Amino acid sequence: MSASPLQTMHAETASSPTTNRSRLKAAWFQNDPLADGLDFGLATDRRTLEQAFRLQHDQYVARGYMDAHPSGWRLSLHNALSATRVFVARSGGRVVGTMTLIADSPLGLPMDEIYADELRRLRDARANLAEVSALAMDPDYQSSGVPILVRLIRMLVIHAAQTESDLCIAVNPHHAAFYRKAFHFQDIGGLKQYGKVNGAPAIALRLDLALARYLMSELRDGHRMISEVHEFLFHPANVEAVMTRLGKDLRRVIPLEERVGYFFSRHEAWMEASEADRAYILAGCDPSARRRLRTNSPDHSNRCRPRDLPASRDDVVEELERALTRGEQPEASGRIARSSTE
Repeated sequence: MSASPLQTMHAETASSPTTNRSRLKAAWFQNDPLADGLDFGLATDRRTLEQAFRLQHDQYVARGYMDAHPSGWRLSLHNALSATRVFVARSGGRVVGTMTLIADSPLGLPMDEIYADELRRLRDARANLAEVSALAMDPDYQSSGVPILVRLIRMLVIHAAQTESDLCIAVNPHHAAFYRKAFHFQDIGGLKQYGKVNGAPAIALRLDLALARYLMSELRDGHRMISEVHEFLFHPANVEAVMTRLGKDLRRVIPLEERVGYFFSRHEAWMEASEADRAYILAGCDPSARRRLRTNSPDHSNRCRPRDLPASRDDVVEELERALTRGEQPEASGRIARSSTE
């Protein structure tokens, strides 16, 4: 008989959440008027994505995690992947909190920069990995930072639990205890200096999403959790509300070719990427656009491989690639226009 998710947890969290009380109290973040008044969902349009990338940039610069960029955005090639999802908390039309979910791909995960060996072992044993990245909070909302963070992570975890086996994250050591206590993340990699945040210290953690699925199932079947935190996170009413919102948002997500054309015509991440990585990203466009964006898929032997794709290219994909390389962007009509340098 296979072990249950709870039986395979790390020794520090191996006991069932149904019988051991969490050291965190849901009252600390459950009834927060500021957080409850926000709108939580996916960034589905260009304006919201731009706000999220700018919020990440400004907060990372303020904390010394990156140098200021001319675009005013914190952006990596992973943001061009079709499966990448940016979660946001909004007050009116203003993004005040954000975090990003990056699914594993031939590009790897951002954490591979310093935790390649640890992630390789997970890939060998597990099916699908994803990384939580790019957390940022508006300073005006820091007083409700934890309540907002918990709601963002809840939405991200519920979404990831549908398709992924594990969530990974590289966090500052000062924040690691929160992820362990609230969500049962486990350590997978020790303290290292992380180049992606200007050499700041990081610890690698992972969450077995089978645990999240188990807790949701137990609560759905009427079993109570002694842990108030898990009751708050995965109560059936909360899960249903999140799933309903995600379903609506996923139908409205900006097309990949529009995302790539707008953001990466203004950022060197595209020009610095390998031809193979650019080809893989372009090939990830919606199937209805495949006839316009055909390309070879890359071959990264040490990472998961995409299925084979047609090798031919048409004039549109060549035009788009030339535009992105020159710092131009395609207009809605498909013609090429010079992008602003401001």
